[in-house]
Amino acid sequence: MRACAIMWDFDGTLVDSRHRNLSVNRSIVERLTGRTWADFKALTSVSEYDAAVARCTNWRDFYEREFELRGLQIESAGRLWTEYQLRDGTPVPPFEGVTEALDALAHLPQGIVSQNARDIITATLGTIGLGDRFRHVVGYEEVGPGRQKPAPDGLLDCLAVLTDFAPGTAFYVGDHPTDAQSAAEARRELGARGLDIEVLSIAVLYGGGTPGDWVVPPDATVRTPAEIVDVVSDHTACRNNGPGRSGTRARSVRLQDPV
Repeated sequence: MRACAIMWDFDGTLVDSRHRNLSVNRSIVERLTGRTWADFKALTSVSEYDAAVARCTNWRDFYEREFELRGLQIESAGRLWTEYQLRDGTPVPPFEGVTEALDALAHLPQGIVSQNARDIITATLGTIGLGDRFRHVVGYEEVGPGRQKPAPDGLLDCLAVLTDFAPGTAFYVGDHPTDAQSAAEARRELGARGLDIEVLSIAVLYGGGTPGDWVVPPDATVRTPAEIVDVVSDHTACRNNGPGRSGTRARSVRLQDPV
């Protein structure tokens, strides 16, 4: 029997954390620059924040490009992130349908690979009742400074725990262009090692993602969490033949289909 595993991005995929992340970044940027957050377009609204995050490769790129932070300032922003997140009370709810999708996929090993901090992820999951759903969580601290997504290191770390690199299929579900790039890089690296593991990317639209212009097209796009279950279940090794399957079959949308 071939292995099957699912890895998830966190922000914008499992939870809607935009309002808290905006609040936290306003505080961090004000502290590090000595300027008011209103001076920075990326911090003036959730929509501007979303647009800024979408055009940046990772969190270091975000702070450098949008706020002109450099070197030690960027490292300071990373250190402040966890402290400010844990004391910010802005709610971070799961997206509608995420809990049900996790239930339907509970027969498979699942993990999280994120550029958020591991402590923040685990604390948030506990608050929303999802703390026991994931076998492994990889935050930004678990990979080297130059090895954030789109490098494959986080995915490979997670996959090693979930399947011990057994032959099979793994999915990475995310809302950002770097998620598809990271899945493609992981696929190439595993192939170079001679491992029979297919890594497929699923892009979610419900978190604000727009994969039509992604540099690396995702292998599938979905409009709802229920459709993630259907994409995964298309693979024989990933199916659940017992209770817990979603009751209806949703249509998964691939890039070549009209959206």
